[in-house]
Amino acid sequence: MEKVVTGEILPEETDKKRPKLTIPRQIEYMRDEKGIKFNLVTEDSAAEFLRKNNYYFKLKAFEKNYEKYASGENAGKYFDLEFAYLQELSTLDMYLREQILSMTLDIEHYLKVRLLNDISENNGEDGYSIVEKFFACQPDILQGIQDKRKNSYCEDLIRKYVDAFAVWNVVEILSFGDLLELSALYYATAPNREPAPNIGNLRVVKFLRNAAAHNNCLINNLRDNSGQGFPQNREANTFVGKIPDISNKVRIKKMGNRFIHDFVTMLCCFHTIVSSDKVKQHQMQKIKGLLDGRFTKHSEYFSKNQLLVSNYEFSKKVVDKFAGMCI
Repeated sequence: MEKVVTGEILPEETDKKRPKLTIPRQIEYMRDEKGIKFNLVTEDSAAEFLRKNNYYFKLKAFEKNYEKYASGENAGKYFDLEFAYLQELSTLDMYLREQILSMTLDIEHYLKVRLLNDISENNGEDGYSIVEKFFACQPDILQGIQDKRKNSYCEDLIRKYVDAFAVWNVVEILSFGDLLELSALYYATAPNREPAPNIGNLRVVKFLRNAAAHNNCLINNLRDNSGQGFPQNREANTFVGKIPDISNKVRIKKMGNRFIHDFVTMLCCFHTIVSSDKVKQHQMQKIKGLLDGRFTKHSEYFSKNQLLVSNYEFSKKVVDKFAGMCI
């Protein structure tokens, strides 16, 4: 019996330079070299998909969620992998990116609401001095704003206030990352009636938002649960640890995956930062509907892939818990 391995890079795959392939050759390569099957989607339909909907390099990223033969005549080929599975995963990834972008935009907006409200209640801050401190610490950000005067939708606002920015107009110009730095500076010393937003958590949100905004694949490497390369978020882990149906062993394993970890952290930030109950309900209904609906449309494709099933079940339990808190 041929041995199956879980995504290791075989010796023949270590050469980074690969030849350019036409779409027909891409189909041949997937079929003959990678063992990808075309039983559910014909080769002609797959070629049409690659011409009009996606491209091979992006689609092949989802192969990491599947196992390979380690030996025998099929060594290096994927075990039980259909083109339709990759196609469906790429589509689900698109829907997930859209939902994440929508929720992270809400987080950004309500962070501005929180920051401006807190400053308005602070008698020791006039709204100008914090901006002056910020630009003194971050001169490159001020230069970047000045560079936008000729090429930005905010150019009129920049020209009007460039010599006297107040916090309530500068937040309209700052990127999400720069907004986080301004918030970190203010909350480091400002008196607050409530706990300050966790800027460390929000930096994780920024990382995830940027990945989604740049169309990076999100669920293409769920096998990596090493937890290497990123610090574990205490708040997110604590929240998951309180969900009765998730054991400590499962929590540690799933939160060791970068995307799963960042996704849960985003949900925590969404719950704590967004102050509108209606927005919370709307977004949680959308993401719950996505997992309950579109993600299960072709569940038969993935029923034998325990990696995908277990990550789906984990994510659904987390989403259901958040949804139950606001719907």
